[in-house]
Amino acid sequence: MNLPEFEHFEPKTLSEACLLLKKYRDRAKVIAGGTDLLNLMRNRLVEPEYLIDLKRISELRSLRYDDIKGLVMGSAVTLSELIYSPLIREKAPLLVEAARTVAAPPLQNMATVGGNVCLDTRCLFYNQSKHWRSSHSVCFKTGGNACHVVKHSEGCHSVFQADVACALVAMNARVKLIGESGERILPLVEFYTEKGENPNRLNPTEILEEILIPPNNIHRRGKYEKFSLRAVLDFPQVGVAALIGFDLDGKIEEARVVLNAVASSPVELKSAQAFLIGKRLDEDLIEKTAQSAFEVAHPVNNTGISPLYRKKMVRILVKLTLKGLLSS
Repeated sequence: MNLPEFEHFEPKTLSEACLLLKKYRDRAKVIAGGTDLLNLMRNRLVEPEYLIDLKRISELRSLRYDDIKGLVMGSAVTLSELIYSPLIREKAPLLVEAARTVAAPPLQNMATVGGNVCLDTRCLFYNQSKHWRSSHSVCFKTGGNACHVVKHSEGCHSVFQADVACALVAMNARVKLIGESGERILPLVEFYTEKGENPNRLNPTEILEEILIPPNNIHRRGKYEKFSLRAVLDFPQVGVAALIGFDLDGKIEEARVVLNAVASSPVELKSAQAFLIGKRLDEDLIEKTAQSAFEVAHPVNNTGISPLYRKKMVRILVKLTLKGLLSS
């Protein structure tokens, strides 16, 4: 479980980091908190020759609100900074709620919002030691042509389990990427590919610079519920983020419900969102939304808890989430 050998760089500016990535390309990885990357390296799932550390780049640690851009977070802002920031507590309490569910405070002090957004998908057959994996055929995620979870599958079914990212999708966040080809901005939901072997659209020479939440999603009511084996310590087995906006008559004018840990990307419940608009949130509507989520969710056997149990928990968590919004 020792780390493989690597060379470590600490650029002071974003442009310097981009130049290093351009120079070393697939031989390099960026690191901020390292809470996920270092474990992957110990298991020899990734073996970069160079690590480009982003912690000393001040522009990636910014946290501000703009009336036009909305809430702007640098990718190297830690989860602890999200949790204890008066600005985030005022403008985006849903993020605070989701960040609190991630691991424990020592890891929250290290882990970054950008790392959570770019978290790799996970699987019982993938997140193991190199020695353990040698007893199985090579899977899609490690460059092979087999899936050990869904037989005869044509792709990888590893699961996306990032709590803060799920909440950000519910808030209609966008991501700003910078690299050798310049800058580009994507809706966060489009940043994810729905492919377990390659879960996001971040190119090898790009860095996630900022996460942006539009101002019209500030002060909406939001809630995140999570089911895991050990309270907040573990990755979610199922998660649900919801954001709802009400008009002056108490009717729903905007709604987004997002499932976590049931597929290779966050799953937006578009059908449920459609019939929530224009209605008042009540017990009957909550029941219909929960049933719709149950029908959409199709978890597979790759987390240690049976897919059927996780599917049932989707319905329960959607109810808890929406009832929490109703009572607030």
